Amino acid sequence: MRHKPELLSPAGNLEKLQAAVSFGADAVYVGAGEFSLRAPQTSFDLVELKQGIEFAQRHKVKVYLAMNIFAFDEDFTGMMDYLEQAVPLGIDAVIISDPGLLALVHKKYPKLKIHLSTQANTLNAEAVRFWQGQGVKRVVLGRELSLIQVKKIKQAVPKMEIELFVHGAMCMSYSGRCLLSKFMTDRSANRGECSHPCRWQYQMKEMQRPDEEFSIEEDQRGTYVMNSKDLCMIEHLPELIEAGVDSFKIEGRMKSVYYVALVTKIYREVIEGKREVESGKRELGNVSHRHYCTGFYLGDVDRENQGEDATVRNYTFVGVVENHNLETKELEIKARNYFAVGDELEIIDPAVKEIKSFKVEFVRRSGSQAVRQLGGQEITEAHNQYHVFVQTNLEKVSKNSLLRRESSTVVQ
Repeated sequence: MRHKPELLSPAGNLEKLQAAVSFGADAVYVGAGEFSLRAPQTSFDLVELKQGIEFAQRHKVKVYLAMNIFAFDEDFTGMMDYLEQAVPLGIDAVIISDPGLLALVHKKYPKLKIHLSTQANTLNAEAVRFWQGQGVKRVVLGRELSLIQVKKIKQAVPKMEIELFVHGAMCMSYSGRCLLSKFMTDRSANRGECSHPCRWQYQMKEMQRPDEEFSIEEDQRGTYVMNSKDLCMIEHLPELIEAGVDSFKIEGRMKSVYYVALVTKIYREVIEGKREVESGKRELGNVSHRHYCTGFYLGDVDRENQGEDATVRNYTFVGVVENHNLETKELEIKARNYFAVGDELEIIDPAVKEIKSFKVEFVRRSGSQAVRQLGGQEITEAHNQYHVFVQTNLEKVSKNSLLRRESSTVVQ
């Protein structure tokens, strides 16, 4: 690899931001209140934004603010008010799709870097030159492009930073400009409220025969004709760099902290040459995902990229390590899912490449004061939000390490 591109990870909340930073991100992107494309679930209020920026800055990680809804006139006052408070906090860039907002932001904050969202569906060098003239410093190119086309755009406009999605879920409308959700549920995907109707199962009726129903089938794979497989480019990072990509973007602000941490860790280790590609690919199979594909990038797209109905879930995320007491040989854990005595748990440590495992032999639940001392209630199983202590003979485990147990399930 000729140079190390930026690794850009999703931060749907403060915990996910901290995980992305801890597990190797160079930069994170966060939602600007109600003005982000994942608004209801992943918005940062200004207090959280301040805390997130301070944490990221301590680790020399950049924070990009996503303000990329398709805006109406009544949105502009709120967006500019939010930015007026966010800019002094130290955001490194703002991600915008609306040209009107872009013009206002560039005029009021000429030194603030502007990244053009993939929502703008930029697919050619002339469009990139246009946006460069409007003050844009980085373009997130449309997902419909091949790497050959990306390389030509970068060669034509070399001073423009190019960002591409390299991993995660894909919308059936690849660059995200989709009307299905608004039409069917009155929740606009272009304003952060997508209800994901492309993931639903459908039947077809012939209008002259309303009592007859037909399944919409693609050979033997079922009825999910609008679903896309998930993107995974871990095997093709050299080609991405050869194409001139400056930033590798991971999708997933609505995914779990486990997803954010593990995917960030694997891409970081492969980029740094600390993990073999095949090992990384296997480990990426251990986050919840639809079967992987390479989208349009390699120029060999076929119908196999669509029609994906099943979610693969090999592991369940069960907890976060808050402390490791080497004297008592106990891990202090905030449980996030069920686990029990006798389970084999694996530890994903931000400071360690290897994923280690141990068997749960003993669990005790802390009292209401969460005292860190022997005693407390011995239990046989932990559930979400339990504060528990588990004994282990492992060497030092880092704070914020994640715990998982094997589940090997496919969710239809």
